[in-house]
Amino acid sequence: MVAVSRSEISIEKSEARGQHGMVATKHPAASAVGAEVLAAGGSAADAAVASAFAVGVVEPWNSGVGGGGYAVVSSGEATEVVGFPMRSGTGATAEKYPLDGRENVSGFLWSGVQGDANLHGHRAMAVPGAVAGLALLHKRHGEMPWNELVQPAVALARQGFELSWYDTAFMATMATAAQRHPELQKRYYPGGAPPTSDHFDVVRLTQPELGNSLEAIALDGPESFYVGDVAAVVASDSIANDGVIERADLAEYRAQVGTPLHTTYRQATVLLPGPGCAGPTTAETLNIYERFDVASHDHNSAERLHTFLGAARLAYADRFRFMTDPARAEVPWDSLVSKAYAGGRYDLIGPDALTHGVKPGDAWAYQDEAREGQRVKGETSTTHLCTADGRGGLVSLTNTLGGGWGSEGIPGNTGIVWNNGMYWFDPVPGRLTSVAPRRFGLNNMTPAIVFIPDGRAFAVGASGGRRITNCVAQLVGNIVDHSLGAQEAVSAPRVDASTPWVTVDGRFGDETISDLRRRGWDVHVPSLPGRSAFASPTLILRDADGGLGGGVDVFHTADAQGV
Repeated sequence: MVAVSRSEISIEKSEARGQHGMVATKHPAASAVGAEVLAAGGSAADAAVASAFAVGVVEPWNSGVGGGGYAVVSSGEATEVVGFPMRSGTGATAEKYPLDGRENVSGFLWSGVQGDANLHGHRAMAVPGAVAGLALLHKRHGEMPWNELVQPAVALARQGFELSWYDTAFMATMATAAQRHPELQKRYYPGGAPPTSDHFDVVRLTQPELGNSLEAIALDGPESFYVGDVAAVVASDSIANDGVIERADLAEYRAQVGTPLHTTYRQATVLLPGPGCAGPTTAETLNIYERFDVASHDHNSAERLHTFLGAARLAYADRFRFMTDPARAEVPWDSLVSKAYAGGRYDLIGPDALTHGVKPGDAWAYQDEAREGQRVKGETSTTHLCTADGRGGLVSLTNTLGGGWGSEGIPGNTGIVWNNGMYWFDPVPGRLTSVAPRRFGLNNMTPAIVFIPDGRAFAVGASGGRRITNCVAQLVGNIVDHSLGAQEAVSAPRVDASTPWVTVDGRFGDETISDLRRRGWDVHVPSLPGRSAFASPTLILRDADGGLGGGVDVFHTADAQGV
């Protein structure tokens, strides 16, 4: 038989390098803002604040001041989590979200709600924490004036920025949102379609109303958002449209500082946000997976992937059994991230695939032992960005609107795209994460900072909903187990087990994929392993000698810049 050779797609990005600082965000304009802050002597926190405001302007469908998130911070000897997730409003009750009989709706696979009221529109809106969180991050770790960090975002909103092919392509996939919400269409989809050019001219997007809101935040601080004119407009708009947010909900919102959830992975120390997000799920995945003898297997081996898929699936089963706002119910947080509990879960990984319906474990049985042997208990509970300065500072920050374009609503003349944080809540009453007023829902964010005994350290995180935790856990393994560089770690093929099926990057090869299928995994291989198939990460790795490498998603306009 004559051998056949065929062409193959190869997409790569070079690794950005720096000695004095590094920024890795989802957009070149936002990375440039952060790099300028570092070049001017700002801290990693300063660069994170400026980049977060900027990326919310240049990717308004993913994040912004209408969203919320978490930041894991390492500044000198101190490490902490700044938590600022969205919170439900006073009017958020089960009666506002009547069920319609559908199942497996939205990224959390909840039951469906009539009119998808928890996914878009005013009843989908929750109280955002981004402004409060960035302000708290700046207060505790910033060195440059607040106004100077917000002003670049003001300029980007008013003067506009050039839309890339990726921007227009993504906007096109979300065009249905404009048909539902006239305010969104007027600002972003004139004529019902995203702005384009037939002659390859530069297409710029300006957002003057958003620029005005950002300038008020720059000059007057976060109070302008939570108790000033923006708050008044949002509350009035919510009341007029059967929303769930009252003005007091905004005025009483507070970002929180807490101790990171600490775990270890093969002697490396992993810092994550705690209850409420996917940090505990990532920790449990790593705790189960580290029992596997990875040194005896190649990165692309079916046995290694089989074990990771099993670990991830077991951790996800516990996630939906136990995870909730810690203020709502007593949950065995300590045992879920304990080594003893992980050992029992690891024993369930046999030669055959674990189904999506795998049962959660009896975490309560390990609670007393976990408390006795724990290192540090976490105290707190989508775009992702990482920053590093030349003094050892690292920030890993995730901010989200929830779904694409969030609620798809823009209150009044604020120009602010508002989140749809109410889809973080289970609409079925009587469950751990059911809809309730003034509570935090279950979210998927997992920013992380990792310290390796050989002197290396890295910040990592991703966007991508329920796929985030599997992504972050694998990137930790890529660096700790396989000693990959920043861009190598991000570019390497991955798997995902957060859905009823498992998604496997075709670059693992036909032999490995066939082996996984023989083991019983329901394998889906995407035609191109881009944004829709896997989470989209950014990563900064500090070498033992202090040099910095930046790695970003190759299937995205994500960008790393070093100084």
